[in-house]
Amino acid sequence: MSSHFGAIGIDVTSQEEFGERVVSLIGAGTARRISKKISEHIWTDPSGARLVAQVHNGQIEFLLPCLAGKAPAVPVGDIRLVDDETAMLDLLDGVGGEMICPIAVELEDRAVLAGSGGRLESGSLVLAALAEEVTVHADADAYSASQDGELEFAADHFIPSGTFSPEEPAPGWAPSAHALFAGEVVEVETPVNTVTGTAFHRIRVRTIAAIELDVAIATTELERPPARGNIVAGTFFLTGSLGLQPENPVKRRSWFRG
Repeated sequence: MSSHFGAIGIDVTSQEEFGERVVSLIGAGTARRISKKISEHIWTDPSGARLVAQVHNGQIEFLLPCLAGKAPAVPVGDIRLVDDETAMLDLLDGVGGEMICPIAVELEDRAVLAGSGGRLESGSLVLAALAEEVTVHADADAYSASQDGELEFAADHFIPSGTFSPEEPAPGWAPSAHALFAGEVVEVETPVNTVTGTAFHRIRVRTIAAIELDVAIATTELERPPARGNIVAGTFFLTGSLGLQPENPVKRRSWFRG
């Protein structure tokens, strides 16, 4: 299983190297003030690799590796933060439409959502994912033939596994931003993270209800990129952006300040 950082080409060999590199990248990113004590720092590489950090009094208290998504935004409803990191929301089949399924996502703009009360009735989500485990199949027939269990999943299924509560949840249990899904590959590229020099696969997947999302896959997880028309299936970490902006944003490029 590849790490979330490794999926965007930022795999490192030690905790010290990780800390130095991440702090350096976050410090080079674009910052915007969320409140008197909280700022949000966003670093985006030309490859699409992105880091989002929430900084409180000069200390990183939230860090999200993600992929800068370009997929069409998906209508969503009942958006609410369920803990310090994760939001729950409903995927809709159109603006004001019926719910496809609830999902848990780690939002790039969670700090803005939290600052505005942590809840919205509706919005539009650009959805992305970091692959943890993935398989590639030539087409829908090949994917169907690969299944040998009692249950057979469609080649465009989406299961929000992170929202399923255990039978005996531990105290403080909350949904996690994970899903099992499969879909057709409609775009493929293998960009190189310009800071680390590490390549990763970036693909566009069309899944249930024709929803499209961008997916980053580490080359250590999948040596060769899938081809258009292939079916990709696996376990994924979901991220996304609602395009929220703070009421009075102040943008700057600088090191952390309280």
